[in-house]
This record gives sequence, C-alpha cells and structure tokens, in this order.
Amino acid sequence: MIAKLIKLAAVATLALGISSAWAAGIVHEGTVLDTMNGGGYTYVQIKESDKTFWAAGPQIEVNKGDKVVVQEQMWMNDFTSKSLDRTFEELLFVGRIDKK
Repeated sequence: MIAKLIKLAAVATLALGISSAWAAGIVHEGTVLDTMNGGGYTYVQIKESDKTFWAAGPQIEVNKGDKVVVQEQMWMNDFTSKSLDRTFEELLFVGRIDKK
C-alpha cells in the first residue's frame, strides 16, 4: 500500500513538473526550410537565428519560406515517423504551429 502511494506521489510530481514546464514554454520563431505531412502531423524544419531544428504539430498548411512560431512542449531524440519512414535525430513536438 505504501509503495502504491509513493508511486502515485511520484507520478503526480512528474505531471506537475511537465505541465509547469509546458506553461513556461520557450517560444521559437523562424523560417520554414522544409515541410512534410504524415500521420496527421505537419513536420517543419525551422531556421531560427542561430540554429535549425525540426518540429512536429497538428497538421496545417505551411510552405517553405513561411514564418512560423512554435512553443516548446517535448523534445524527442531519434524519433522515427512510421508514416514518413524517416528518423529525426532531434524533434520538437508542439501543440500547434502558427504562421506569422
């Protein structure tokens, strides 16, 4: 019984930590270098001032050259998209991709 309570407390603490990190989410803004859709997601390669990275969010219409804004939610390393048959070395999952 005590082990279950400890496990429940650990899960609750982790959930609070994740939700507060999301609430404080770091915002990224940049230009779309590449984009593709698969499995209900839009994947965009974003060029920010000092870095380039891939992000994925709910499917939208976006084109190369568009300016977009995304808010950090969760980074994944070596993420494989089965629908695209592609592995991303590093991928940022976001709740939405906003065109600017």
